Order: sequence, then structure tokens, then C-alpha cells
Amino acid sequence: MLSGRLPAAGVALVAGGVALAAYARFVEPRWLQVTRPRIHVSGLPSVLEGLRIALLTDLHAGEGTPLSLVRRAARLAMAERPDLIALTGDFAADSASGFAAVLATLDALDAPLGVYAVPGNHDHLVGIDIWRRQVAAHPRIRDLTNAALLLDVRGTRLCVAGVDDYDEGRPRMDVLPPPEQRDFTLLLAHSPDQAERARRAYDRVDLVLSGHTHGGQVRLPWVGALKNSAEHEHLYEEGLRRRPWTQVYVSRGVGTVRLPVRLFCRPEVALLELTGVPRPPLQA
Repeated sequence: MLSGRLPAAGVALVAGGVALAAYARFVEPRWLQVTRPRIHVSGLPSVLEGLRIALLTDLHAGEGTPLSLVRRAARLAMAERPDLIALTGDFAADSASGFAAVLATLDALDAPLGVYAVPGNHDHLVGIDIWRRQVAAHPRIRDLTNAALLLDVRGTRLCVAGVDDYDEGRPRMDVLPPPEQRDFTLLLAHSPDQAERARRAYDRVDLVLSGHTHGGQVRLPWVGALKNSAEHEHLYEEGLRRRPWTQVYVSRGVGTVRLPVRLFCRPEVALLELTGVPRPPLQA
């Protein structure tokens, strides 16, 4: 007679699966990680050595991402004392009626060189006119949609630019000043795919800051992301990608989309530090 009881190995397997599912649903999505990558830039003006940029993206506040998590991410970013703060889109969950609640959680953000934002595809879905109006009302966040600023940093011309969303918006690169008028150019773009449109000499960009992919949200060892929302998914998943004409940093973001789970892909508060020191050679 066959027994209805699972063998010990089966019980352990089921229990392990339940524990992993609980971890992916309730633990990892709230387990913020502060990353501190050094971005090596050939020919970086000496004045910008050590410049620190905080990157927050894909907040998706509401539904699976509580406002308390966004508020904590902002506090972690401020604890790093950044020189500049970049917010690269997808502020609220699709069900949100607006952005006032999530923007209020970002009230503590402040930096000597400013706090800048561009929209993501989900901001367009919630309502891009609402996004622009409510961001404009924020005391410190500046909307950089299809816009560029030249900041004088002790005689060095730092260009901070931003574009509309790659998929739902109308991104424009022609807002950049001529290359000879800028010593270093930072571009805020929700989707890393925007980097593939910045290849001409006039569009010269030194560093692109993005999100959008969430790092996949669910990653498996030796496999990587199960789903990647980037068009050039073989290039952009998470972290730093060097292209012949620029470098792109893709943050895993703070919130979740579709399913409120993360696995081997913790939410990220990135603190990027620029350096002109050459990268160390690869070990043989």
C-alpha cells in the first residue's frame, strides 16, 4: 500500500520552497542595499575628482512598495552626503492618482549641486502632466525632462541633462550645449537604452544614469535576470556598462513592479563616485 506521506527529502524541499517564497515576498524587497561604485572616467577634470552622485530610481510607491521604504531610501542617500542627486523615473505605482505622496517622502533630499528628476514610462501611465506639475511644485527637485544645465564647479563646466522616457515619452538630445561648452556631461535617462541614441559627436555624454530594468527583480545564479525590460537586454541589466562612447550605470531601483517580489536582486540606493584614476589592470 502506498503511503500518503511525503518522504523526508520531499518535506524539506517543500519547506525550502515556502521559505524562499516568503523571503522573496517579505524580506528582500525591503532589504535596501547602499552600493558605492567608483566610476573611472578618462580625462576627468581634476575639480570633479571624488564627485559623489546619489541615484534613486524606480520607486513605484504604492501597492507593493510602501512609502516608508522610499523614505528610508532617501535617508540612506542623504547619509552619504552626495554632491548631486539624480532621480530617474517611475515614482509611483500605476494605480496612484498622482505623485504628491511619494514626492513628500523625498522632501529631505538636498545636495550642493542640486536634485534633478526625469520621468519613466510608468509616470506617463499615471499621468505625465500631473507628474510635471507636482514635481515643479517641489521645493528642491528640478525637472530635467529634455533639458540641460551648465553648472560652474570651481571653473569646470559640469553639464547635467535629462531626457523624457525612451518608450512612452519623446526624448530629445538636441538640448545639449555644444561639446566644446561642457567639460563633463551627466545624462539622466530612465531607460539605459537611451545611451544607444547618444553616439554622435554632438551628443557626447560621459555618464548615463538609468534604472527601468529593476535588475530583473528575480535573478537566479548562473542565469541572471528572468525578465529584462531593456530593449538591449544583452547590454543592460544592472550595474556599470562601458560603451565605446559613454558609460551607463543601471540601478536595480527601490520598488517593485507587477509582482511585489525580489530574489537575489536587492533594492538599491546607489552612491557613485567619479574618479580620473585609471582602472586597475585585470589580473592574469
